[in-house]
Amino acid sequence: MAQQGKPANRMMLFVAIILIAALGLGTLYFFVLTPGDPDSNTMQRPQQGTLEQHTR
Repeated sequence: MAQQGKPANRMMLFVAIILIAALGLGTLYFFVLTPGDPDSNTMQRPQQGTLEQHTR
Protein backbone atom coordinates (compact mmCIF):
# COMPACT_ATOMS: atom_id res chain seq x y z
CA MET A 1 0.00 0.00 0.00
CA ALA A 2 2.93 2.35 0.45
CA GLN A 3 3.58 2.16 -3.32
CA GLN A 4 0.31 3.95 -4.21
CA GLY A 5 1.37 7.35 -2.84
CA LYS A 6 4.79 7.43 -4.48
CA PRO A 7 3.67 8.08 -8.11
CA ALA A 8 1.23 10.74 -6.95
CA ASN A 9 3.95 12.51 -4.99
CA ARG A 10 6.30 12.46 -7.96
CA MET A 11 3.57 13.78 -10.26
CA MET A 12 2.87 16.66 -7.85
CA LEU A 13 6.60 17.41 -7.74
CA PHE A 14 6.71 17.41 -11.56
CA VAL A 15 3.75 19.80 -11.76
CA ALA A 16 5.27 22.06 -9.11
CA ILE A 17 8.58 22.23 -11.00
CA ILE A 18 6.79 23.13 -14.24
CA LEU A 19 4.76 25.81 -12.44
CA ILE A 20 7.86 27.33 -10.86
CA ALA A 21 9.68 27.30 -14.20
CA ALA A 22 6.73 29.01 -15.92
CA LEU A 23 6.57 31.69 -13.24
CA GLY A 24 10.32 32.22 -13.53
CA LEU A 25 10.17 32.57 -17.31
CA GLY A 26 7.22 34.94 -17.06
CA THR A 27 9.06 37.09 -14.54
CA LEU A 28 12.20 37.08 -16.68
CA TYR A 29 10.22 38.18 -19.75
CA PHE A 30 8.30 40.87 -17.89
CA PHE A 31 11.25 42.49 -16.12
CA VAL A 32 14.22 41.78 -18.41
CA LEU A 33 13.07 41.16 -21.98
CA THR A 34 10.32 43.81 -22.21
CA PRO A 35 11.67 46.50 -24.54
CA GLY A 36 11.61 50.14 -23.54
CA ASP A 37 10.67 52.04 -20.45
CA PRO A 38 7.19 53.56 -20.39
CA ASP A 39 8.53 56.67 -18.63
CA SER A 40 11.38 57.26 -21.07
CA ASN A 41 11.61 60.23 -23.40
CA THR A 42 11.51 58.00 -26.48
CA MET A 43 7.71 57.83 -26.42
CA GLN A 44 6.06 59.94 -29.09
CA ARG A 45 3.85 62.58 -27.59
CA PRO A 46 1.71 65.04 -29.54
CA GLN A 47 3.39 68.33 -30.20
CA GLN A 48 2.06 71.48 -28.63
CA GLY A 49 -0.83 72.85 -30.64
CA THR A 50 -1.66 69.74 -32.70
CA LEU A 51 -4.71 68.90 -30.61
CA GLU A 52 -6.17 72.37 -31.04
CA GLN A 53 -5.71 72.21 -34.83
CA HIS A 54 -7.64 68.94 -35.15
CA THR A 55 -10.53 69.91 -32.88
CA ARG A 56 -11.49 73.14 -34.69
